[in-house]
Amino acid sequence: MRRLWLAAILVGTFGVLTANGLFLLLKTLAHAGRYINDHYDVGSSYRQVQEYDFVIVGAGAAGCVLANRLSENAQWKVLLLEAGPGENELQNIPILTTFLQNSQYNWGDIAEQQNTSCYGMIDQRCSLPHGKGLGGSTLIDYMLYGRGNPDDYDRWAGQGNPGWSHADVFPYFLKSERADLRGLENSSYHGTDGELHVEFPPFRTNLARTFVAGARETGQRKLDYNGKSQLGVSYVQTTGRSGMRQTAYRAFVEPVLHTRPNLHVQSYSQVLKLLINADTKTAYGVSYARHFRNYEVRARREVIVAAGNLNSAQLLLLSGIGPQAHLRNFHLPTVSDLPVGQSFVDSPVFNGLTFVLNETGQALLTDSRFQLRSLGDYFRGQGPLTVPGGVEAISFVRTSNATTAPGVPDVAIVFSTGSLVSDGGLGLRKGKRIKAAIYDKVYRPLETLRNDQWTASVVLLHPESRGHLKLRNANPYSALKVYPSYFAAERDVETMLAGIKEAVRISKSPAMRRYDARVLGIPLPNCDQWELREDDYWRCAIRTLSSTAYQQMGSCRMGPPGDPLAVVDPDLRVHGLQGLRVADVSVVPTTISAQSAAIDYMIGERAADIIKGQWQQGTDAQPQEQLQEQQHQQQQ
Repeated sequence: MRRLWLAAILVGTFGVLTANGLFLLLKTLAHAGRYINDHYDVGSSYRQVQEYDFVIVGAGAAGCVLANRLSENAQWKVLLLEAGPGENELQNIPILTTFLQNSQYNWGDIAEQQNTSCYGMIDQRCSLPHGKGLGGSTLIDYMLYGRGNPDDYDRWAGQGNPGWSHADVFPYFLKSERADLRGLENSSYHGTDGELHVEFPPFRTNLARTFVAGARETGQRKLDYNGKSQLGVSYVQTTGRSGMRQTAYRAFVEPVLHTRPNLHVQSYSQVLKLLINADTKTAYGVSYARHFRNYEVRARREVIVAAGNLNSAQLLLLSGIGPQAHLRNFHLPTVSDLPVGQSFVDSPVFNGLTFVLNETGQALLTDSRFQLRSLGDYFRGQGPLTVPGGVEAISFVRTSNATTAPGVPDVAIVFSTGSLVSDGGLGLRKGKRIKAAIYDKVYRPLETLRNDQWTASVVLLHPESRGHLKLRNANPYSALKVYPSYFAAERDVETMLAGIKEAVRISKSPAMRRYDARVLGIPLPNCDQWELREDDYWRCAIRTLSSTAYQQMGSCRMGPPGDPLAVVDPDLRVHGLQGLRVADVSVVPTTISAQSAAIDYMIGERAADIIKGQWQQGTDAQPQEQLQEQQHQQQQ
């Protein structure tokens, strides 16, 4: 039924569409989606209850999992607060992903001006998209599902975080997952009973098949990168269900919301501050704004912050949890002097490696594919609209520059059919804030070129560079100052360069040679003092057209007491406080060989079990003491 109303609008109004015409149509409808179909605003389910057992801040992947798992106990009242709106059907069309950074579902944060990167972005400031709405970043991401390498998690445990080794967290990945992966039906590395559907996109171009074949010809194995090993090539695994985006909210909250009266969800509710008793160091609720009115809600047991890497850190800082010297600048009383925001890490991606083919009709975004039948196919869970932003395959590589352990990749090469011009310059270019001078000189000529293109997006999985973030002011509606510091470490540039060379090597494989694919020969205007064949050109290009790979982590890092960068302990409790946890990718203490969404789901599952174990079984005395103290406060 959810697709039928959209079918009626589109099919009843339009006949044959060109690719650009379809994108313009869908972009217009996507922006209008809140008026057409914002039926996921479930504020009506909130009943002005002033007190809950658990208050969860943020309806992203971890927050939605926590809402589901904690509300399984009918005796616990659970409130899930989200600053943004609900879904609409148009944003669930995977091919529209490139437009979603420009939609109401993105917080729209922008990094501060960078000295070592973002040369090609407006004001030398890269965009930092992250989701705003029921589903969090799963509303706008590329839907890629990747868990990383076992060594990633063993490093967590090795840093003093018991319970977070790969052996510990692997069951939680399986618990969430409901895999429908052709050829992997009997794999012990995938779950089949969870809420989160994982699938190969139903549609696949011959060009993607050729890329996979070409990677194999260069020595890579075709594999399940969520399986036993990770070095090799594969078609992407996505969090889709029958070709439609499946957000965290749709997977974990919507199916149970109306059968669990103890679970309340409220959208359009931005949390402004944590309520903390400064004397007892105990969190007892939150204040939030909804429709221009301020409210407070109490938590009898815990407040759980799951607002994402940027918003979780901002909320802690505004509540007096952070570096004391920084908080003093804004006259914020310090509740706990902790290094919030001092361990920010983000994997950059280089989007400037475009290949031009000697023929047409092979790429995903062509007029021959985008006709009325492509809309009909989508309503049947098929066709090109089911491919997330044109991304079809991925290769995990360990370059000669790697410092990772054997078997752990340091670079991912993401294959996409098309280029920056494939969406008419309306989505990806604007979302990444690419300067008009660069787009007009290098990429706009491709708009009139009939030859197909494909792009190799090179992702740096384990950057040495570390950034930081801080408050701009004490206004909760102001954006943070974020300094990602991409390529502050020279080694990161050299590793990215090695990844570019590997992508070019694949393009020259016998399988790919049939298309006579060649690197786009128009140099970036700020790098044209070098020839394209020179390494220095690509070093310049890397610093010019690299931006976030949507893998921002670490701002509320996990670690034992004594870890100078730790904000939360291995049970995700904020150091020095009671009744407060952070449970999302902001706690990740290391870099990861994967996309952040799968990790966020896992953290939500693990956090839910930790919380259940401590409150239901009495294995931790602190929550009981905390509950007594909070009840005493409320009586006063």
